[in-house]
Amino acid sequence: MNQNPYDSRNLSVGLSLLVPLRCACPTRNQTSSGVKFLLTYLITWGDSVSSIAKMFGTDEQSINAANDLMADQTIFSLTPIMVPLKTEPATNKSPNPSFVPASEGISIGSTSMAKPGCQERCGNVSIPYPFGIGDYCYYNKTYSILCNHSNSNPAVPFLQYLDLKVLEFLPDFSVRVVYNSVASTCRGHSNKDLSISVDFPFTFSTTYNYFTAVGCDISASFARRNGKNDTDTDTDGCMLLCNRTLDPMSPSTYCAGHTCCKKPIPSRLNMYDVKVLHLDTSGASNSCSIAFLADRNFSEYNQFDLSSNMKELNSASYRIPAVLDWVIENVTCEEARKGRALGDGCGKNTNCVDSDDGHGFKCHCSEGFQGNPYLHNGCKGSKPGTSVVVILISGIGIALTLITLIAISLWSYTQFVKRQQIRLKQKFFKKNGGLLLQQEISSHDYSVENIKIFPIEELERATDNFNQSRILGNGGFGTVYKGMLSDGKIVAIKKSKIVDDSQIDQFINEVVILSQINHRNIVKLFGCCLETQVPLLVYEFVLNGTLSYHLHDEGQASSLSWENRLRIATEIAGALAYLHSAASNPIYHRDIKSTNILLDGNYRAKVADFGISRTVPFEKTHLTTLVQGTFGYLDPEYFHTGQFTEKSDVYSFGVVLLEILTAQKAIFFNGDQEERSLIMHFVSSMKENRLFEVLEARVIQEGHMEQLLAVSKLAKKCVKVNGKKRPGMKEAAAVLEGLRSFHGHPDR
Repeated sequence: MNQNPYDSRNLSVGLSLLVPLRCACPTRNQTSSGVKFLLTYLITWGDSVSSIAKMFGTDEQSINAANDLMADQTIFSLTPIMVPLKTEPATNKSPNPSFVPASEGISIGSTSMAKPGCQERCGNVSIPYPFGIGDYCYYNKTYSILCNHSNSNPAVPFLQYLDLKVLEFLPDFSVRVVYNSVASTCRGHSNKDLSISVDFPFTFSTTYNYFTAVGCDISASFARRNGKNDTDTDTDGCMLLCNRTLDPMSPSTYCAGHTCCKKPIPSRLNMYDVKVLHLDTSGASNSCSIAFLADRNFSEYNQFDLSSNMKELNSASYRIPAVLDWVIENVTCEEARKGRALGDGCGKNTNCVDSDDGHGFKCHCSEGFQGNPYLHNGCKGSKPGTSVVVILISGIGIALTLITLIAISLWSYTQFVKRQQIRLKQKFFKKNGGLLLQQEISSHDYSVENIKIFPIEELERATDNFNQSRILGNGGFGTVYKGMLSDGKIVAIKKSKIVDDSQIDQFINEVVILSQINHRNIVKLFGCCLETQVPLLVYEFVLNGTLSYHLHDEGQASSLSWENRLRIATEIAGALAYLHSAASNPIYHRDIKSTNILLDGNYRAKVADFGISRTVPFEKTHLTTLVQGTFGYLDPEYFHTGQFTEKSDVYSFGVVLLEILTAQKAIFFNGDQEERSLIMHFVSSMKENRLFEVLEARVIQEGHMEQLLAVSKLAKKCVKVNGKKRPGMKEAAAVLEGLRSFHGHPDR
């Protein structure tokens, strides 16, 4: 079969080609063997005769015979091939290959996508600028492509900055690459967690990728990570509970049912963690399970051998596609036009678009133009609805026109300068949810004094223009500065790092909820500022940092006395009891953990971070929401059903109580460096009468035995799997207050 009718010696870059399609009726021999139809299929990247046969439910021999192919003959992309079928193909059926077909990727056509004079393709992949092959052909080394000709035909491109194999560039210039990393667990053996990151300017595409889990009787979780040791509260995942009367791990080319799930991922994701844990169910199989991030069109699930009882999966042979987004530089379009990046920004006939988080920009061809907007003359075409009109005017007319234009321009410029700051502030006010906040204020009986909107000038004075010497700390969502207001009040000002729509909602939600609360053990919000690129929150200044720091950080172990610990636990319980029953409307915190408990100068507890909290009508007993929170503190009932109740806060409080007793983290590493759950470790120790082996030494030394047993039993009740068996926060607060009073620890 002549697959390519063109003589390669006469082909040149940019030449438009006609690809022939083959049409035919079944031969007599084919008809006698049961063939009724011949389907014409255009080969895409990654296809083989074997995969095409499986796709259409036929055999390799009949395809080879129909196309005069040898058994080991190479087939090329964009070649039409005939597929003999014994049954009529469904009219709406479309094959589902492992990757998006190459025909959907960037097409060179008659416009070059590479930098002039540079290699345009590596194997079957077109390489668009700012990416490039060889020196001076890419924008900078971040976008350098290595074309590997060894051990592969055709050649294979690699993104050198991340050391990843490139499959193709999509029409929006996103890049599809290959990963082989998975999180896994094999029953009876240790779990293998997954932590993946890509450096700026790359992020994992929320449009093209999904979080995927495959397995039986597992809990798989996915969490955004914002720093080396920091995990976002954006935790999602799924549980897979299998029917053991079926074979749960049979090879498949689709994700459905009880053994596979897919979940969307957060936007602008560049670091994430994946964990897979076996659920404690009886009669479980010995199979392995995996979870990973992959292209939304990924379907090669049959490459995973999960049925055997292995200690550890060998993922080196896995071939999992994922799509990366990217931007140019860490500057805005305006800064780029001033010559700080990519020459003077994007090319001619383009639109420059700032990244949503203000870090970097992307280019797009203007309407009516096509091509590569990152090249100076890369976009070709014409503006729609325009025509060339030649107008001849006299020299006097030109002079008068120029004088008029100059006068108008000078007047317009002076007006623009006067209004620029006002418009910019209005733009930021709207972007940062100011209209939504005004709507919330007008629709509820909130006191305006409770929600002060600060002008940016006042906060700049308070922090000496956000001087680095005023920084108190850096967290996942931003930087906290210490400042002094004009009335002498010391405050903490939180400045967000990145803002997307979900974080704007959390920001407004926190402002509205904290405006309704007045409790000495809940951090006080003085107000906010919406006039800057990212919103600012102004809180009371809490001197001694987080409870987590005093329990877990090196050098801080045993720094808290048992008396202080018991009082802190009582104060946290009292604050949560107030939120659940004494506030104007019940409030579920939804993210109780030791890092969200602050300690003031007298080591009194202050519950903080109400970004994902929710008010609840009195007649409702639960909220049905997307699962959010922190791994290790999440109520298993909430994780499984999506229904958050006041007992879900009780569960998280129980974990904090265990931290106070043991000084261990919710998820910790034992002596063998294996990851352990504090809850399971504590409960099993109590069952085996080994409680005093897990309590911290200072707690045992200073606490009364009756106290320690009572607090331990309360913590155990709070973390029961069945929420109905957990105490309410009022009951827990009363128990702790009684223990303090009984043993002579009155409030000071």
